[in-house]
Amino acid sequence: MGNLKLKIVLTAVMLVFAIVPAVIVGAIGTFSVMGYERSAKENTLQQVGESKSAAIKQAFKSYSSIVGAIAKSEAVVDVAHGMGSADAELEAAVAADPDILDMMILDDSGTVIAAVNGSEGGVFENLPMNDQGVINMPSVSEMLNWTSYGDAVFVADPILSDNASGEAGYVVAIVSAGPDSAIMKALSGQFVNLTGASFMIVDKNGVAVNYKQSGSINKEFAGSALQSDIAQFFDTSNSGYSDLKNSKDIKSIKGSAGGSTYFVGLAGSDVMNWRWVASADNAAFSKFSTTTNLLGWVVVAASAVVFSIASLVVIGKFLGNMNGMLKTMTEISEAEGATDIRFKVTNRRSELGEIQTSFNELLDEVFLSEERHRTIAELSDNMLFEWDFHKERMYASKNMLAKFEIDTDSATLSNGKFIDSLMSQDDAEKYKRDMNGLLKNKSGYSAEYQLKTKSGAVIWVSLRAVCITDRLGEPLRVIGVMTDIDNEKKLELQLSERASYDFLSQLYNRNTFIRNLTSEIERRGTKRVAVSFIDVDDFKFINDRYGHTIGDEVIRFVADTIRTKVDDRGGFAGRFGGDEFVLCFTNQDDIANIENISMDIINELYEGYTTADGAMHIDVKASIGVAFCPEHTEDVNELLSFADTAMYFVKKNGKTNYHIYIPEDSATDEYIDPEGF
Repeated sequence: MGNLKLKIVLTAVMLVFAIVPAVIVGAIGTFSVMGYERSAKENTLQQVGESKSAAIKQAFKSYSSIVGAIAKSEAVVDVAHGMGSADAELEAAVAADPDILDMMILDDSGTVIAAVNGSEGGVFENLPMNDQGVINMPSVSEMLNWTSYGDAVFVADPILSDNASGEAGYVVAIVSAGPDSAIMKALSGQFVNLTGASFMIVDKNGVAVNYKQSGSINKEFAGSALQSDIAQFFDTSNSGYSDLKNSKDIKSIKGSAGGSTYFVGLAGSDVMNWRWVASADNAAFSKFSTTTNLLGWVVVAASAVVFSIASLVVIGKFLGNMNGMLKTMTEISEAEGATDIRFKVTNRRSELGEIQTSFNELLDEVFLSEERHRTIAELSDNMLFEWDFHKERMYASKNMLAKFEIDTDSATLSNGKFIDSLMSQDDAEKYKRDMNGLLKNKSGYSAEYQLKTKSGAVIWVSLRAVCITDRLGEPLRVIGVMTDIDNEKKLELQLSERASYDFLSQLYNRNTFIRNLTSEIERRGTKRVAVSFIDVDDFKFINDRYGHTIGDEVIRFVADTIRTKVDDRGGFAGRFGGDEFVLCFTNQDDIANIENISMDIINELYEGYTTADGAMHIDVKASIGVAFCPEHTEDVNELLSFADTAMYFVKKNGKTNYHIYIPEDSATDEYIDPEGF
């Protein structure tokens, strides 16, 4: 039964693919008909253009000859230079050709200085220059701005100056473009019996002088008071019109005025910025291709419909079961964790039924496995979390949600809403670096952080996480375990802190002081570091006279006194044992003022220590030696030794004072301090 269904499906697929050749044949036929149509258009347009081009050229050649001759006449040249009159020459030119409506002389600024029918004093703005010796024609819009003649074109020629270095003025002929003019007669006639086929004169802006738009103001001149039946036929800025350069060039151009797509062919380019253009609407050629292509595609469409219906009927039943299976798989995929959703098996003997049964058994195993792990997680003190990259879903165990304020619906590993939202800024940055490293290396890592609990307490946790990838190495899941290690961590920190301090004075012990001093020197850069070595004078006498208990109290008094000189100022203090103390100064102002600070310590100690019961007051004296890094040395041990040497110099020279180390202190025991210590 299953094999039979599979054969039916394959047969249906083959039938569907049988439609493809039919579509290909239809497409080839369509392109062939369109190619034939295009060839016919091109040939027709070339015939139209070539049949009318000669007459247009002859008409403009005549106008050009008349204007050129007048521009070179002596009387016209004199008028352009402000002398004499050329009315006779202008009137004769107008009388010689009925198409010439007016003849004008312009000076070099475009002002009309002589005219037959026009008004003198008018100004022709932006008159195009002509340095090629050909007919110079402005655009239609410029014509309408210059004169009240609506159906007319201009033919102009320059009047050369005396030194032939430029134009002294222009001769302009206003030539009729009306229905009875030579121009329109050359353009008239039926061309190969095509509706909409025409021959036009088009200026540089795409304006055709013989395109009619009756009853409206030409949209190109909407701001003008003139009404005209001359309209812009092509948008030359983007239509491809400027690409037409010879009679074999054919372009399909959207007509700006007509609204249809026209095939345009160039017939001539003998007038500067103007063209003779043969044009025909697509509709004039489309009947044959439309009918042929429509019939062919009707057959193709009918075949496609028949084959599609047959295919749908054949595979519909099969796909019905498959769609049900896919729907069930989607529900399982979107469910939170393991689910009791199962495939509905309709026929266990079919191949599809066997697949569904196997999937159901697999889902049962997954459900049992997930329930087993969930139970283990709930029984354990460890807190579990998991991030699914495909579903973008965060899971956190119940004990983790009970202890911390985490919203798993909005949290991800790195959006700042997971455990990093419960950390200090420094820990959060460390956590982000750790997570980025985990995803980059696709391995495991462990770290310790401080998190804020729901109660507001800050505790230490240990986090271990692993990244699970697919066979291509892309991350699928991140699984992590967090353990509360707050008690152990605090005990560890307490032990570490105790190991760093001297029990009696609560100052750094010798090892801790040297370690911190080494770090300060290594990172000092260009800054100075100072060390003061302090020894209590006659401390043995205090111990012997007052006892070791009082001696210990004196030690604590000295420690408290010297601690005030470095607390909150970047430095630190230590006790090397017995009555020996050391100070490290990193504040640059303190280092510059270290002699005064040394005297302050001596004076404050000298004020003495009074026991808690007030029964005894003990004078405390001290000797202080000072050494600097880098002036004296950058070696930690030498720096301490030099400060110690300077302190012994004070001891040998009267005690209860300070001394800054100089090299001579180490050279001889006979050195005498120049300051008289």
